[in-house]
Amino acid sequence: MKEALKLYLVTDRSLSLGRTLQEVVTEAVAGGVTMVQLREKEASTGEMIVLAKQLQEILKPLNIPLIINDRVDVALAVDADGVHIGQSDMPYNIARELLGPDKIIGLSVESLDDIRAANRIDVDYIGISPVFATPTKLDTSKPFGINGLKEAVRLSTHPTVAIGGMNRATIKDVMLTGCDGVAVVSAISSAESPKKASEELKSIVNSNSQTLWSQKIWRESNKIYNAIIEQDFIKELAKGRLSIDKFSRYIAQDELYLKEYYPQMLKVAEMLYPADSQQLFKEIALSGMEGEKLMHNFLIDKYGIESCSSASEVTSGYLNTINEGIASDNICIALAVMLPCMWIYNQVGLHILKIADLDNNPYKEWIMEYGNEEFTQGVNSVLDIIDNLANSADNDTINKMSHYYLRAALFEYAFWDYGYNGESKSYDYSNSLKEWI
Repeated sequence: MKEALKLYLVTDRSLSLGRTLQEVVTEAVAGGVTMVQLREKEASTGEMIVLAKQLQEILKPLNIPLIINDRVDVALAVDADGVHIGQSDMPYNIARELLGPDKIIGLSVESLDDIRAANRIDVDYIGISPVFATPTKLDTSKPFGINGLKEAVRLSTHPTVAIGGMNRATIKDVMLTGCDGVAVVSAISSAESPKKASEELKSIVNSNSQTLWSQKIWRESNKIYNAIIEQDFIKELAKGRLSIDKFSRYIAQDELYLKEYYPQMLKVAEMLYPADSQQLFKEIALSGMEGEKLMHNFLIDKYGIESCSSASEVTSGYLNTINEGIASDNICIALAVMLPCMWIYNQVGLHILKIADLDNNPYKEWIMEYGNEEFTQGVNSVLDIIDNLANSADNDTINKMSHYYLRAALFEYAFWDYGYNGESKSYDYSNSLKEWI
């Protein structure tokens, strides 16, 4: 699917300079277009069927997929390769039931919340829309921009295609976010030579295609993340129904954990390069330390939470894993083992923010600490640092980064599980990765 998304033509006869769709599509695929979506909003059902059949004559011999925008009925009528649906179109589950398991279904997403929802269904790809404002799609949300696109690509567990404002001036930066491809309208349809335009765009796409380490590891660890947000601890905390005893047990262990985590974070900062990354990481560590300490102190005073002098098996195991990763003296591995405590907490905080009634939630301060904009920006900055370093790391380092990240992510699961259940089970998560990925 990723290869098919690389240069994705979306048709629009009004932008084709008087040429037929057959003429534009024939030239475009000769220039390197890898998938074609028939999107003609003003065409009748009968006209759409005729156009689809005409494009199939061009595309089928070349094994290039034909996708129908929105119209599941048209896709069924011509046996197209699939459909692309939006947030307000036919629901995905109905489209899948009608089309069957083998057809391609793409879904437009207009926010990070849309992406989180898409991660829980088996769409074949998502179209992140719009990246930039564009006159060809006016009924869309606020543009993602490059930084928003990078965050969206990291978060998605599905292949991604960027939609909106894709042209020679923008595609390089878009592909450097780790996006799998670009959906192009006017840059091909309105070009003097659709073939030449497609060749130029395809060259830019191929030259700048990359998969970010953070993108890869989020997809590998998504089963762990989904298990975390389904935990009773998280669900009850979000509803404000978590017992004080369970929350207190968690906070007491988190106090012990953070006393060692932040000094280790500052140690990792000293390993970082260049100097601006080192300084940024230090600032993020100090800001996080201050914010979490204030939040902990407030909740400890509010609920009379007693401190704990001994670390649980989970807390000890987690800290040992972090220490082991840092002891590698490899900055990439050290960052990877510390990352789940930042990234997963942030995503859990953002998840809870969307479903919690904060006005009546006794744990409002905890939720807002991890779901606030400053914390999110800090996490994204750390992800940029680690991706830049991973870009030049050798295969052995990359494999160890993944191993330590996944071990740490499993301890995140165990940490909340301990808060809810106590020492009611034996934890051996670090040796059971295959069950989770």
